Amino acid sequence: MGWILLTVFAGINCGSFGLPMKFTTRWKWEHTWGMWSFWTLLVIPWVVAIITVPNLFGVYSNAGFRAIFLVFLCGFLWGFSALTFGKGMEYMGLALGYSLMLGLIIVVGSLLPLFTGNPENILKSSGLAIIAGVAVIILGVIFNAWSALVKEKDLAVTAAQSSERKPLAKGLIICLITGLIAPALNYSFIMGGPLMTAAESLGASKTFASNSIWAIALGGAFIVNAAYCGWLVNKNRSWAKFSEQGTGKYFLYTLIMGILWGGSIEYYGMATANLGKLGPSIGWAVFQATAIFAANILGILTGEWRGVGKKALSLMAIGLFVLLAGICIVAYSNTL
Repeated sequence: MGWILLTVFAGINCGSFGLPMKFTTRWKWEHTWGMWSFWTLLVIPWVVAIITVPNLFGVYSNAGFRAIFLVFLCGFLWGFSALTFGKGMEYMGLALGYSLMLGLIIVVGSLLPLFTGNPENILKSSGLAIIAGVAVIILGVIFNAWSALVKEKDLAVTAAQSSERKPLAKGLIICLITGLIAPALNYSFIMGGPLMTAAESLGASKTFASNSIWAIALGGAFIVNAAYCGWLVNKNRSWAKFSEQGTGKYFLYTLIMGILWGGSIEYYGMATANLGKLGPSIGWAVFQATAIFAANILGILTGEWRGVGKKALSLMAIGLFVLLAGICIVAYSNTL
């Protein structure tokens, strides 16, 4: 149960990382996301890996090029979803964006490993519990999405008056793309088995061996995110915004974002490595569902739902309750 609780803690961190974006108001999206990418996808994973994995580069030498390439490729593909995830939050808000994107991510990222990697467990009690838990989680996501659509209607007047509002249809497309390709990050963990084996053989603990995977996978994602954000900044000729007076604290905000998200991935890897054969399916569902739960709570606390009617709030409450139930079912599957 301790590893499940660590997975929940990882989800809370993941669901909270977007909060500081609300305060980098004088930067454009590409400035905030670019600095987040620098801290989260490059600096933090390598620092953590070097500290926690003895003879890190020896690990990569022993694991071989093929394993490293597959992990890098999965991370590179996930990098595109990280971009669309950032844009999805910009278009849809913290609560709705998380609900829609992570709902799809949970289905693909939890069930595909079960069906492709451990098909013999599908009809066992543990496999059935995972499927049932994911189904309940998706029901919770549906309630959350429904509540957010009702919220959009409640705030229609405000939205019409604001030039800052983003088109809902475009946001939905962005969320769909994100949900389909984001589970590539979970597959980087699955493909990184040789790296973990090599790390353990050279003295790394089972709990920290996964850090050798994240440094490579997230490095691949950094290339995609840094290239796109740099292109946007260059296109808009807005490099000066990084040195604009009064924005120095924004670097701290993006570092906090990096610590929260980077920490969530580290905790997830540590927990999943200790959850057994079905760890990627169990851990992924609990991790992402908890992130949705946390993001919705933060969305409420930061005023995203201010001024909406009782129907939207009631649907949100039902959605959160159902999400919690789904998390408990998936967590229970680890005891079967």
